[in-house]
Amino acid sequence: MNRYIFFLFLFSWNAVLAQPAEDDVKRVLAEINRLRASGCSCGSQWMSPVGPLKWDHSLYRVSNRYARYMARNRHFDHISKEGEDLGDRLDRMGYKWFKIGENLGYGYHEFYSVLAAWKKSPSHCKMLMDPEMTAIGMSKHKLYWVQSFSGVPSHMSSISAY
Repeated sequence: MNRYIFFLFLFSWNAVLAQPAEDDVKRVLAEINRLRASGCSCGSQWMSPVGPLKWDHSLYRVSNRYARYMARNRHFDHISKEGEDLGDRLDRMGYKWFKIGENLGYGYHEFYSVLAAWKKSPSHCKMLMDPEMTAIGMSKHKLYWVQSFSGVPSHMSSISAY
């Protein structure tokens, strides 16, 4: 019985941390990067075209864990019930970040619907179009969506590490 419980736990843990299918990642990135490449209006503000985002496994993991947390706790907010925000969640993982952001969505069954809602919301749209953001990870659990972004502030973008 104990082996069965351990196996079940191990399987569940791996399911939480597993990457989404490569085709899904490509489809999501292509759609977001198409938006970033063409520019768009976020509310009344025009956002110029910006560079593409890259998929980040750690950002996916933090998004996946938080989507599951929100579903389990029936909680929809950028701040957890324990008072943690995205920065706290990334710090706990040991993720080194300079600038981060997060989009949340609830109630959408598929990616194109939640993306359309984010594009209509000026603050969510601006996060999608932020030129300083260079990496993304996102996840959906039940009807809870989490997009996590990371980037380097523009004053640091010219600094190179050798």
